Amino acid sequence: MYFEKVELFDINSNVNNYQNIYAHINKDKSPETLKEHSDLVYSYFMKLCVKKDLESCLKRIEDKFFKNNSYLSKNFYRELMLNMVYMHDLGKINVSFQSVKMNNKNFKSISTRYTKHSFISSILYFDYYFEKLKKVDVEEKKILKLFLMINTYVISKHHGVLKSFREFLSSFEDEFVNIEDNFKDLFIHNYNLEIKSTSKTIKKIISDTYKYLDDSSIKDGLDIELYIYSKLMFAIVTSCDFYATSEYNGGKSINDFGTIDNHNKYYDVFKKSKIYENMNRYREYLNNDEKCPYEDNDINKLRTEMSIEVEETMTCNLSKNIFYLEAPTGSGKTVTSINLALKFIELNQSLSKIFYIFPFNTLVEQTKSVFINDLFNSVKDIEKDVVVINSITPIQTYDDEEDNKDVKDYSTKQKIDYEKSLLNRQFLHYPIVLTTNIGFFNYLFGVSREESFPLVHMINSVVILDEIQSYKNEIWKEIILFLEKYAEILNIKIIIMSATLPRLNKLGCNDDNFAYLVRYRDKYFKNPLFKDRVNISFEMLNSEVNSIEEIAKKVVEESERYNKILIEFIKKSSALEFYKDIKEKLKDKSESIYLITGDDNKLERKKIINKIKGIGSVILVATQVVEAGVDIDMDLGFKDISIIDSDEQFLGRINRSCKKLNSKVYFFNLDDAKEIYRKDIRKEKNLTLNEESNREIILEKDFEKYYDKIIARIEENKNKHNDENIDVFTNDIVGKLDFKSVNKRMTLIDKLRDYTIFLNTQVEDESGNIVVGSDVWEDYVSLLKNNDIDYSEKRVKMSDIMEKLDYFTYKLRKFDNSFNDYIGDIFYIDDGEQYFTDGKFDRSKFNENVEHEYIW
Repeated sequence: MYFEKVELFDINSNVNNYQNIYAHINKDKSPETLKEHSDLVYSYFMKLCVKKDLESCLKRIEDKFFKNNSYLSKNFYRELMLNMVYMHDLGKINVSFQSVKMNNKNFKSISTRYTKHSFISSILYFDYYFEKLKKVDVEEKKILKLFLMINTYVISKHHGVLKSFREFLSSFEDEFVNIEDNFKDLFIHNYNLEIKSTSKTIKKIISDTYKYLDDSSIKDGLDIELYIYSKLMFAIVTSCDFYATSEYNGGKSINDFGTIDNHNKYYDVFKKSKIYENMNRYREYLNNDEKCPYEDNDINKLRTEMSIEVEETMTCNLSKNIFYLEAPTGSGKTVTSINLALKFIELNQSLSKIFYIFPFNTLVEQTKSVFINDLFNSVKDIEKDVVVINSITPIQTYDDEEDNKDVKDYSTKQKIDYEKSLLNRQFLHYPIVLTTNIGFFNYLFGVSREESFPLVHMINSVVILDEIQSYKNEIWKEIILFLEKYAEILNIKIIIMSATLPRLNKLGCNDDNFAYLVRYRDKYFKNPLFKDRVNISFEMLNSEVNSIEEIAKKVVEESERYNKILIEFIKKSSALEFYKDIKEKLKDKSESIYLITGDDNKLERKKIINKIKGIGSVILVATQVVEAGVDIDMDLGFKDISIIDSDEQFLGRINRSCKKLNSKVYFFNLDDAKEIYRKDIRKEKNLTLNEESNREIILEKDFEKYYDKIIARIEENKNKHNDENIDVFTNDIVGKLDFKSVNKRMTLIDKLRDYTIFLNTQVEDESGNIVVGSDVWEDYVSLLKNNDIDYSEKRVKMSDIMEKLDYFTYKLRKFDNSFNDYIGDIFYIDDGEQYFTDGKFDRSKFNENVEHEYIW
């Protein structure tokens, strides 16, 4: 074992009166001693080492930094890690902590000014190992000192957030002197070792640490690796501490970390799906010259050929970590990617979890339905393993007696295990996780404990990144550099997929880490079934149609020939104006005219989409939210141009089945896309369909040439001498462990100040029940103010209410209207109906000036 020969800190001999020092108290049970808690934390660390193969991950980091292969250096590095976990709460020997926080009658408070324990823990850990390091003859002492200081920082922050390592260094001496001069008596009587560190020695190691951070020869270009080590150690310490505390409070050990222990449970069911059976029949045809199960012009033949091709390519490149799946819209990327994920796990059983990452919530919900109904045949035992994680989906709950049973009715007699339900959500203890890129980036770059918990569970996983082009290209280079390193160290297989795939490895990565799964791209993209399934017209661009009236006139004209029409605008106001205008012009069809914007909640969107699927003739007016994987198949489309990626995504909503004749899309230019894509290079006029030379890109599906221009511009920007410079970022921010600045740089959506308003109306839910806004508001406020229930129960119940809260809440940039109630940052308006026009939320009634759908 990795830690087999590592010496564990001896609390028995190093802590006086250790039997009477408490780590936690609970009114319903005996206090937990520091020794008991430390041992339990250690046991969870060992569980993770086994269950997540954590040792292999730590060994990969070790081999990066300790290249002299010195046994003593590596063993000391391992001891530093192990005892960082074990000693993280040692500061609880603080007698004032015992007296004030633990209500421990064995101790009398010396001072109520310092009842904390995290920083004292870090001092004790630092002093113990700094003295030990001075006495041992090991190579690579410089890097060991650096790891010692990082570990010390992690311990000091295990109840806080990661900010800046350099700021910690600058304050460490002052804080140490403050405790040494004023509060040393708080813990020295309980500690059986002399504190040998002095201000002088600390000043020296801090000075050395600054030099190490600045010295590229020490880090050897491993800036990102050092960042990942620090983030991972923070996640490990806080996770093991949380697990142990949860077991003490709840009385239940945690053994199920939501891993895929038997891939056949999923793969055998998937192989019985109609999609996979057809794939196997086609394999037999290829191998045995049997009758082809498809007609030559059957789109499913192409889909099957692509799935077989990418699976074969993947099996030939198993040593690589990042895989590109570039495939046309409608080619079945979702099915292909889940087949790849299961195949990865079948061939490499160290992999034990699947993450499916989407850019939009609408895709998350839709794909879960595909997973459950189409791929896993609605098998209940699998359905509970596929879990959506976002802010508007209730926490999956578990029955206290019937483990793993999903319970969502709080009125039943069954007792919900709220602690387990919340803990599973916090740590993502689910075999297959569907979530958004915002959540995913929080795991990689978040600074809080709860944001970092899932990082441990990303080790040995398959991550599918859908629609990668939707991530803001301002940080594409940073994204791929981090993904490359995270994949290598944490043993993650990453599948990046899109119809318009930017080849991000061209931004400076090692090409040996990447594989292109579709070897014969033109076979699919140039095939008429994909390439020519939609006729593209630029006549409205050429004639400079630039008014709602002109567009409506064209739609009315075409409505005589087409049944299902989709019109997309950039601005919400334009969409609403057109919606009202077209309903007036086509009064006889007004009942089959719908509007979807980002202001519609998921319930409203789902109801509209279901209606569209169920009727033969329909006109749908929308903003860009309709591009986000909305499962519709329209005959005719009109689109206000934005960026070419977006325009291509829109084409995927037209003739999606590839079975319709004469499907067509008209592009026009009404509103400026600059506001929605503010810093995006692709918004510039010479890179859009306004430039005639770019129209060939979308006609011929030649996106690589297009992206070569984009990537060249990104590289140019990243090498400028400004705040965006990539070397400055990696050396001075990432490599110097400025966690807060990294988090800010890697934020996918720039947060804008807005107001959340709750409009009291009535909606009909999926079951046909009427949900009254005022009732939901009352339940929400009541639960927030209820301090008589446990935290875990409140969090679980709140997640259920948040789904209903979404039915009635809207975001505004400008808000000066009167309101009837508020709590936190949500303003309640009782007469909500007055802010709707034709059943749709009307921002103009709030004098709202911001009209764009902000994608990021």
